[in-house]
Amino acid sequence: MVENHPKNGFAMCHTFVGTLPTQYDTPKFRMGSWRETLFFEFSTHFQRVFSVFLKFLSENIDFSGKMTTIKGDLVVLTPLKQHAEHNIVKIHREETAKSDKVLLIGGGQHAGLIVNRFDEKIGYDFAESNADVSLSFSVHLTDKEQKQVQEKRSLYFKLRKNVDLDVGRSVVHKFFRNLLSNLPADYASFMKRAMSLLHKEYTEIAEVIIDYKIVDEDEQVAIPDATQYDSGSELEEVTIGHVQEILEHAYPNGLPTSTISECLRCSNEETLEFLEELKTNGIVRIVGDEWIRVDTKKVDESIEAHRNANAASAASTSGQGDQPTVAIISCLFVEKQAVDALIEESSTIHKYKSGGESNVYTLGRIGSHRVVATKLALIGDSREAITSAGSITTRLLGNFQNIEHVFIVGVGGAVPHFTDASLHARLGDVIVSASRPHQYVYAHDLLFDRITEQITGFAIRNWDSEDKTIERIVETGGQELVDSWNSATEEAIRLLTSSAGDVEWKAPPESTDVLAMAVSKGNVVVMPHPNENRQGGAEIHLGTVGAMSAMKKYENAIGGEEDTLGQVIDD
Repeated sequence: MVENHPKNGFAMCHTFVGTLPTQYDTPKFRMGSWRETLFFEFSTHFQRVFSVFLKFLSENIDFSGKMTTIKGDLVVLTPLKQHAEHNIVKIHREETAKSDKVLLIGGGQHAGLIVNRFDEKIGYDFAESNADVSLSFSVHLTDKEQKQVQEKRSLYFKLRKNVDLDVGRSVVHKFFRNLLSNLPADYASFMKRAMSLLHKEYTEIAEVIIDYKIVDEDEQVAIPDATQYDSGSELEEVTIGHVQEILEHAYPNGLPTSTISECLRCSNEETLEFLEELKTNGIVRIVGDEWIRVDTKKVDESIEAHRNANAASAASTSGQGDQPTVAIISCLFVEKQAVDALIEESSTIHKYKSGGESNVYTLGRIGSHRVVATKLALIGDSREAITSAGSITTRLLGNFQNIEHVFIVGVGGAVPHFTDASLHARLGDVIVSASRPHQYVYAHDLLFDRITEQITGFAIRNWDSEDKTIERIVETGGQELVDSWNSATEEAIRLLTSSAGDVEWKAPPESTDVLAMAVSKGNVVVMPHPNENRQGGAEIHLGTVGAMSAMKKYENAIGGEEDTLGQVIDD
């Protein structure tokens, strides 16, 4: 057996950079930044890098006379194909490794990891159809001539015997997320990370074949700009659209000019210039010292209603037969407009109150049900803003006391699943909350260890409805329900288009339905959807709906808050 020694471990990568053959010498190589320079200079030359890497290791490790067989719980990397633009490796589990095949034995923290020699005479027997689970991702690379190319990395997984396929898909999904959570900048580190993950956990996976291929321009997929996924980016230039958005969030409340300027971090003069333009276009109006977003669908009713402070009370004390039994609550202005488009025989009441506490109600009928729709005023993350949103709901239930069902509807983001199409939602799909295990999960705070100054988890509250009627309808509705939904959606879009002139109501282009993940150092990778070839429009899913309050109060409390929070979420 070979002794465990730093020279026999993967730490030799540092020496590798410092002792490159003459033809690869470059003043850009520095011992402290070998990962970045290696990736930058040779990202499109996998064959050269990997060949030199293996050659160097083989020349500096003498196995002769020291072993015949390695035994134990081993994870072995075997190169299958090497080419300038197409390379394949297999990472698999073995109980024994023969010395005539072994190139490198991992030592220290990498004990149990084996790298085999590449033998081009043997060839390889590999068919994509033999994989139990497969997925891929595309990433931009830059070669030494500063030319940007795109590489597709496909991963093909074989599960151990007796592992259920659904279980295997879940395990591969977690493995993939972990592998890309901090995407290594070079090939050697990427393969080392994949081997280490398999060795430490994910025992359900027997082997994974990784296929690296530089794709032609006509085969490339669109990769979004990384700034789209940077939640911490600063607002560089205020536009008229930002001012309009602020007022739409505040609706049905109004905001003074100074508050809008504070939200957007700009001057009052700049804000007023945009507000006057919006006023000229009929999108906002001023009442007293506050600006209010105008609901252009119901503008006449809204202007009249805000002058009558008792309008809502009068509506709530009308005949019992006219009382709504269903309440619909939305958060965004466009969501409220979309809901209103579905309400027949509707009338809108906007009870305006300076300084906040305003209400807007749209009453009418959907099918045979009397309904009332309202919108929460959402501005800021302060306790006052959260309390204001809660007060709107309380007043709604107080004014309309025959409410039996409350729906919270709106636009949301779905947690993707990379390997199981039945658990994956795409752009335009509908999610209905279901007890699996909870209908609603709300993370209202972080759990923070004051001694270690680390975030340890989330303080959550769960909520489940006693009435499972909607859940059962979705569960048993099948394709008929999906067809009915898509038909109703088309009709709603037609109504919105004809009645709301300041908003363009149409589905986003299919090219924007991209499954992307922001990884380390500002990079973005793109994966194909597990149901890439589906047809028939939107689908309806059952699942848990979650929400989280703002966690900004921790930004100054600890260093590296974003990375710590990300780790908690991944766990």
